[in-house]
Amino acid sequence: MTNPNFKSADSILSVSLRKNHFVSDENSFVGHVTRNTVTLENLIADISEKNNGVSPYMIQHVASLLGDEMLKACQNAKAVDVLGLGTLYITVNGSVSGTNPGESSIPGFKLNFTPSQRAQESVDSLKVDKVIITDSNPVINTIINTFNQDQNDSLMKNKGVKIIGSKLKIAGTESGIWFAPVLDDGEANKDESTWVPVDNKTISHNTAKKLEFYVPNSLTDAEYRIVIRTKFSSGGRELQTPVTAISKIVTIVS
Repeated sequence: MTNPNFKSADSILSVSLRKNHFVSDENSFVGHVTRNTVTLENLIADISEKNNGVSPYMIQHVASLLGDEMLKACQNAKAVDVLGLGTLYITVNGSVSGTNPGESSIPGFKLNFTPSQRAQESVDSLKVDKVIITDSNPVINTIINTFNQDQNDSLMKNKGVKIIGSKLKIAGTESGIWFAPVLDDGEANKDESTWVPVDNKTISHNTAKKLEFYVPNSLTDAEYRIVIRTKFSSGGRELQTPVTAISKIVTIVS
């Protein structure tokens, strides 16, 4: 039964779009709603304010009891109706494989939630205030010559270099680090056959925020741009197609 004091939301929200690299469609995006969390204390304070004589301490106590009983029901392999807002239920955590799967083949369990019609209707009137398209490409912020700790854009052959940024981790096939020769217009040569790869064995630090490796000894004393290509995803799942970052111009010196 619908609460007569319940009103449909008319709030606005922001949606961020990230290119979906898990499919081949260049115009496919994955949307994420900006999350603003309301705490249990916030809800209890609102209830107490709107209902004179209702003790916030009693609400807190009853909420705690309800939470404990719901968890006990889950532990007893029961699905739980969560205050009419939907059903909390148990499902297998992952796929099951094997020629003759048995109990030991089950990878574990997790809890899922299916909202009720009333819960779904509560968000149907939400309106999008802003759409932000985010970039999943690696970002290069700083390049440091670790031999002398300089950041003057000069790197030395067969010496260390550190790159600081975000989403930098080298992962997946077709991934790596290259030095691309700079053309007269200042852009990197698009002919990838001219790129000089960094030996993966020289990469001593490979994380999302930092890369450390040695400059290839085969480079000439000239200008290059560092190319980083990876299938790394902060969500833990490799991208289907690699994403690329290209650095500012660096000069190689002997």
